[in-house]
Amino acid sequence: MVNPDFLKPPEIATYNVRGSRPAAGVEKLCYLTDTVTDNGIWEEINPLQSKLPIFIFQLAIVLSVTRLCLLLLKPLRQPHFAAELLAGILVGSTAIASDFVRKHVTVLGSVFAASRIMMMETVGNLGLIYHVFLLGLEMDLRALTTVGPKALCIGISGALFPFLFGASVYTFVPEYPKTFRWGCLYWGVALSVTGLPVIAEIFAKLKLLHSEIGRIAMSSALVNEFSSWALLVLSLAITSSNSSTYLSLLSAVVFIIFSIFVIHPALLWAIGKTREGEDYSEATVCTLLTTVLACGLITDICGLSSLLGAFVFGLIIPPDLLGHRFVLMLQGFASDLLLPLYYSSLGMRTHLGGFNWEDMLMMVLVCFLSFIPKIVCTMAICYFYRMSLHEGFTLGVLMNTKGLIAVLSMSLGRDHTVMNEDGFAIMLFTIFFMTIATSPVVNFLYRRTKKFLPSQHRVLQNLKPDAELRMLTCIQEVQTVTGIAALLKFSHSSKKSPICIFALQLMQLKKHTTALLIVHGAGGTSSESISRVDGQIDQLIAAFNNLEHQCPMLSVQLLTAISPYNTMHEDICSLAEEKQVTLIILPFHKRQTIHNNMEETNLAYKDVNNSTLATAPCTVGILVDRGFGTLLPTKVDDGKARSCRIAMIFIGGPDDREALAYASRMARHPMVALTILRFIADESSAQNGDADLSLSMDIEAEKRADDILINEFRHKVQNDVSVDYIEEMSSNGAETVKIIRSLGQDFDLYVVGRGLSFFSPLKGGLDEWSDCPELGSIGDLLLTSDFSSTASILVVQQHAQFNPGSSTQGNSIL
Repeated sequence: MVNPDFLKPPEIATYNVRGSRPAAGVEKLCYLTDTVTDNGIWEEINPLQSKLPIFIFQLAIVLSVTRLCLLLLKPLRQPHFAAELLAGILVGSTAIASDFVRKHVTVLGSVFAASRIMMMETVGNLGLIYHVFLLGLEMDLRALTTVGPKALCIGISGALFPFLFGASVYTFVPEYPKTFRWGCLYWGVALSVTGLPVIAEIFAKLKLLHSEIGRIAMSSALVNEFSSWALLVLSLAITSSNSSTYLSLLSAVVFIIFSIFVIHPALLWAIGKTREGEDYSEATVCTLLTTVLACGLITDICGLSSLLGAFVFGLIIPPDLLGHRFVLMLQGFASDLLLPLYYSSLGMRTHLGGFNWEDMLMMVLVCFLSFIPKIVCTMAICYFYRMSLHEGFTLGVLMNTKGLIAVLSMSLGRDHTVMNEDGFAIMLFTIFFMTIATSPVVNFLYRRTKKFLPSQHRVLQNLKPDAELRMLTCIQEVQTVTGIAALLKFSHSSKKSPICIFALQLMQLKKHTTALLIVHGAGGTSSESISRVDGQIDQLIAAFNNLEHQCPMLSVQLLTAISPYNTMHEDICSLAEEKQVTLIILPFHKRQTIHNNMEETNLAYKDVNNSTLATAPCTVGILVDRGFGTLLPTKVDDGKARSCRIAMIFIGGPDDREALAYASRMARHPMVALTILRFIADESSAQNGDADLSLSMDIEAEKRADDILINEFRHKVQNDVSVDYIEEMSSNGAETVKIIRSLGQDFDLYVVGRGLSFFSPLKGGLDEWSDCPELGSIGDLLLTSDFSSTASILVVQQHAQFNPGSSTQGNSIL
């Protein structure tokens, strides 16, 4: 609602009748010339005297300035919130709609007259309501149960201490405490806020989503978000009416309870009638959008803001229940099209013309002092938890990032007439400068020069026979779960050597997504802790439940990482380093069709796989699933499990030795039959006298390491009838292909080394025809239609910094 003192009616109200000769007996109806629309310039009427053309003109100017600000601030890695707020200030009374501009530019004087902004502000507030609904929709209350004590303390103290500090600083604002003494509450709320979506966007642009400080900041910001909303509701209840404060708070509690126990079940029942994969009907979408406004109306009637009702309604809806398509549609309409009008209406209410040097000095002083409380309390808590002062200071700066709630608190304080123009303008500019300062300061303080350099080389060859195997499996799509589950089952978990699986679900970071890394509980079997409740996640949970039931010595922990594609590999590598993982399993970015062809599913995952191969702190395997999951029984109580036939192709080099180490572990499984095909260079290919001396020495060193590992393997499996060992002579790539083709198509899985950094004449010419370098020459060869179209492929790459010479020391996994 607009402050009545702000909007001034026209000086002269003129009336007219459209049409000079009304019909006889018809009473003449008079109305304002400020009509919604007219017949245009053909009746010599100025279109800027009607509301609709003026609104279209206003919308075009606001969107143009907003896009321009986004382009200007993009190189500085500033969030959308800062650009939209800056655009609102520029469109408002500070620049475009200032008295000076309106006086000299007649068109702008008509468009941005004080009596012309009612429609712009109304539509902007409508977009604001739906935007706040989206903010609540993309938050997960269950994520609060996973917040650690460190983040909990930072989030709560980061809201309370700045609130008290902001309320105290407000006493220095001019005209206090004559009329606007309750404005201190809204100043306090503005300083207590930490913008969770804004922090997520800044982390994504600075590529800090995978960092430890990023996880702490995101969890702390989540706690701070709810704390700030509680303080805002309290402030609204106090300033709405001195006699009805308790009634306002009680009505808010009743509305929240009603939403949880009545609206939430009814909503789940209504949406549950829509079949999985189908779009929601128009009636369902209209009902949802109308319910948002109805909830806002209820809280507004209770003496609170309509935004609280929209936020609570979005909060009670499980994340992703409505689907990304619905969210993107509403986001494009409300957040991208209508919300800039709200920021522009704020700019219209921000007047700097009456500011003197003392007011400017006050603004600078407030901007500087506003950073202090969050930095101090955050550093104190970090010191208590034995974090470095550098991390504490960086985290304190991050917690000063402001968001939409900070602007809302100032706007609501102005609407409740408890804040004067000076206090509103000072804090609005403070919010803007605090937000734009965060990104460059954090980038300067926390430049990530640290690479993933593990303290010890974690490779399968060095794993002791009685050691636990820790694996990280990445799930890009639900269709890849069954193949990965089958691979994990045949990896042979036992009491002597159990397997610990970290199943990481990868999700793309959307514009308003606020989650970072969600741990779904040990074992990952509780659907209560899953952030997504659709049928696809139910399939994922069922697959791992089935796997744990079949393999008692195998444990699964389900996690979800939400990040942009260009930093997704950093989340994978960071988690692998943190959990001391030995093997990372990545699904191939292509999927087999019903016609046995391989089609692209998401090309972005190809870059994720390549980046992970280049930066991983351990061994990496890429699984090309072509029906490998069919080896698993479909039900937990189904005992009909098929045997698995595996072929391991050994040419030589560190990757092949690592692949052999993994294949030998799989051979211990009672349902696995393993065939080892080793290629040996014949005399013609061994005569490389023209080759470089250092290259020849490297080849000889690799061959000695290969012989040692092969001899040890043959010694351990000499009495195992399920393992076949075959040696073949070859001189070039063509003979190698011919021999591999002679193996037949009776295998379920091929295990090969990537071998990209290993030169061998046995692969001569194969690298030149490789379409998928991440699979290596042999893996890419097996992917072609000339070979089996039903056998899956596992391509293994040993950690790049592992010393080949050490392979003779720690290959006890065999």
